[in-house]
Amino acid sequence: MEILRSKEEKRILTGHIVGIEDEYYKLQNKVIPCAIIWYEGTKVLIPITHLNIKKESKSLIRGMIGAEVDFIVIEYDSTTNIAIASRTLAMDLRKELEIPKLKVNDVVKVRIVAVARKYIIVDLYGIEVTIPADNLKHTFIVNAKDYYLVGDTLIVRIKKIDIKNNIFELSRKDLIENPYKNIRKYITEGGEYIGKVIGYPKQRSGVIVQLDNSDVTCLVRIPAQFNSIPHLFDKVLIRIGEIHENRKLVYGVIKRIIGG
Repeated sequence: MEILRSKEEKRILTGHIVGIEDEYYKLQNKVIPCAIIWYEGTKVLIPITHLNIKKESKSLIRGMIGAEVDFIVIEYDSTTNIAIASRTLAMDLRKELEIPKLKVNDVVKVRIVAVARKYIIVDLYGIEVTIPADNLKHTFIVNAKDYYLVGDTLIVRIKKIDIKNNIFELSRKDLIENPYKNIRKYITEGGEYIGKVIGYPKQRSGVIVQLDNSDVTCLVRIPAQFNSIPHLFDKVLIRIGEIHENRKLVYGVIKRIIGG
């Protein structure tokens, strides 16, 4: 019944993408990749041309597996119980209804539709917005895939919004505690602490270390007398040199490589 109402009344339905199939799409008279959604026993196919993605690439659909998306049914075959749907139509309608209501500092729930190493892409009421790693957490993120999954929802704050020019900036970190505020409860200048190597900055020498006793990361120098640098995820003992809470920076030096 809901499938039929969606087709006849342009109602928005929601489901999770669970697979990909190449199907014959008669409106274009060719076989094209389609995202698969099972909606209450009905197989819903969203052709790649109706997925609202920048490029008609099957790899982009793969990246959306598990994502929760809106769709509007445009065709339905009761004999096979298969529907053809459009995510693009649903996003356009959602955008028309919801986006004009939004303003700066609003807190909203968004759906994660793609995750890369240094950013995630979310669906904000019909508009896909990229949130860079700097706006996700107060601390350094090596790989956003370690923290976020396609299909999850996220509560974010709207930092900038310019509907006319299609400018949207969202922040997750504005809504979570800043670990640098009380960092001196856990570490002090001159103190020595164990941490784990989580990255190698491109523009600066040294390594990035995640402390064991807090969420804070440190930029750590490797002394010249060291014959080698620590491997990724090695445990190291570091000495804290400087703490700059306001700039969210902690500097130190490696005293000993403990190993993996």
